[in-house]
Amino acid sequence: MAQVSQLLARLKRDPIADLPIDQRVTQLLKEHKVLWRDRVLTPLVMLRLFLIQIANANCAIAALRQLGGIGFAASSYCEARARLPMILLQSLLEWVHQAAAQHVAAGAHLARRILIVDGSSYSMPDTPELAAHFHLPQPSRPGVGYPMGRLMGLLDAATGMFVSLLALPLFEHDVRSCIGVHPMLRRGDILLGDRAFCSFAHFVLLQARGVFACMRLHQRRKDQGTGVQRWRKAKKPPVWMEAQQYAALPDFIDVRIVRYTVEHKGFRTTHVLIATTLMDQVLWPDAKVAELYGHRWQIETCFDHLKTTMKMGVLRCKTLDGVMKELIMYLAVYNLIRLLRLKAAGRQQVDAARISFIDAMRLLAAKRINLPGVETLIVNPRSSRLNSHFS
Repeated sequence: MAQVSQLLARLKRDPIADLPIDQRVTQLLKEHKVLWRDRVLTPLVMLRLFLIQIANANCAIAALRQLGGIGFAASSYCEARARLPMILLQSLLEWVHQAAAQHVAAGAHLARRILIVDGSSYSMPDTPELAAHFHLPQPSRPGVGYPMGRLMGLLDAATGMFVSLLALPLFEHDVRSCIGVHPMLRRGDILLGDRAFCSFAHFVLLQARGVFACMRLHQRRKDQGTGVQRWRKAKKPPVWMEAQQYAALPDFIDVRIVRYTVEHKGFRTTHVLIATTLMDQVLWPDAKVAELYGHRWQIETCFDHLKTTMKMGVLRCKTLDGVMKELIMYLAVYNLIRLLRLKAAGRQQVDAARISFIDAMRLLAAKRINLPGVETLIVNPRSSRLNSHFS
C-alpha cells in the first residue's frame, strides 16, 4: 500500500486544474462496481500510466517505467491494462467532452450542435485475431502485410473534440460506417460530411431523425444546378442498405444545392457544390451554408494530429479488445489536449485554432509526470483566410 500511495502522490497532479480526473474515475469505478485486488497497478494507476504513454506519442513500455517513476514488468503492465473496464475508458471520453461543451457554452449561446463525420485508417500488428476482424489490405496474403482498420469519428465542431468513434474493417462502405454513429445524433443537429456521405438514402435517414445534412454533392449526381431539387428514389438500393429497408423509404426528398467559388491560390478545387437539407434561405443564406461547410475541414486536421503528431497511425496492441482501448484512450488524450487549448485560448484572448497543438500536448505530458510546464501556450501565426464568392 505504501508503494501505491507513493505512486499516486507522484502522479497526483491533474492535467487541468478544474478537471478532477481522480474523483471522476473513483466515482465511475464505484458506479460500475469494478473490483480489484490490492496491488500496485490499480485501475486508477493504470489509467494514469496509460494517459502518460499516449501523451508521449505512445512510447514504449520500457520508457513508460521511467516516465511513471515505478518499476514493473512489461507483461504485468499489459495484463493490468487488459483488465481496465472498457466502460471506464468510454465514460472518461464522454466526461471530458461534456466538460469542454460546458466551457464553450458558458462563453456563447449555441443554437444547435454542429457535428462532423469522417473516417481514417490505421494499421496494427499481424495477429490472427486482428487479421480475422479487420482483414489484410489487398493484395496482401496471410503472413505478408499488416491488418488495417477504419476509424469512423464524430467530431463536435464547437469544442473540436471527438464525441464517438467506431473501429471498423478498412473496406466497409462509408455510409454504412456512418450509420453506426447515428445513435449519437440528436434532433436539430447539423451533420457535416464530404461527398462520400452524400446520397438520397442517407439524407432520408438523417431527416427521419430530425438531423440536418450539409455535405458536398456527390460527383455522380448529374444535375449540377443550384437551388431546391427533388431527389427521387432509384430503383435499386445502394450496396450498403438492405432491399427491405430501402423499400420503406419515401419516394423523394427535397434538397437544396449551394454553389460557391474558391479564389485562393493553391487549392485545386475552384467550384464547390454543397447539398443540404437546411431549406430556410433567410436563416441560412448561401454564404452562411458555405461557411458552415467550411467547418468540415476541422476533422481532417484532427486526424492528422492523431496519426502524425500522436503516432496513432500504427497501433501496438495485439488483441481486438486492446485495439479498442488504445483507440479510446487516444481520443480521450486528444480531447484533453483540445481542452487545454480551449482554456489557453480564453486566457490568451486568441482563437483556439491558433493555439499550438503540439505545445499543448507537451504541456499535458509534463503535467502527467508532475512537472509544472508553461501554461502560456505558443500561438501560431494567423492563417490566410479563403476569399470566396458565390455564383
